[in-house]
Amino acid sequence: MSGFNALSKPLKPRSEVAVHTIHPTLEQKPRAKYNVPDWFNHNYAISFDAERSRNVSHQVRQDGRRLINETYNESWWNKHDNDVRISDRLDEVDKWRKTLEYTIQDVDREVQAIQAAKEQCERYLEHMRSPLDVTLENHVTRDGRKAIDNVDDEAERELKKVSYSIV
Repeated sequence: MSGFNALSKPLKPRSEVAVHTIHPTLEQKPRAKYNVPDWFNHNYAISFDAERSRNVSHQVRQDGRRLINETYNESWWNKHDNDVRISDRLDEVDKWRKTLEYTIQDVDREVQAIQAAKEQCERYLEHMRSPLDVTLENHVTRDGRKAIDNVDDEAERELKKVSYSIV
């Protein structure tokens, strides 16, 4: 019967229950008897197996502790190495950031200097425009002379020098 069904049935009356006595009767088979040296050998084997099991268990625990320590140390050093590498990388990135900031500032200063030089050149050219216009007008007027009046003289040479120096 299964466990639950067996519990749900009422108990048998005492008269139906078989009672066994502690003392063996002739109908029961007697158990084998062992000699004292066999008993000692058997107990020694059990003791030896237990000691061997304890030693193996101790060795497994020690190996586990050693493995835990090795893993912890390796993890700690790996973390340390990674922290150092990250720190070095951050320092390098910071150095490059500062270099780029300095370069940008330097380029901005150069652009401002070039802008100022450009404005100065434009003002200079604006001031030179009227002398250049006068010089060109003189050339046109002198070139407009005819025949004998078209002379290569000192004034012509000075006018050419002035126009070359302006341009």
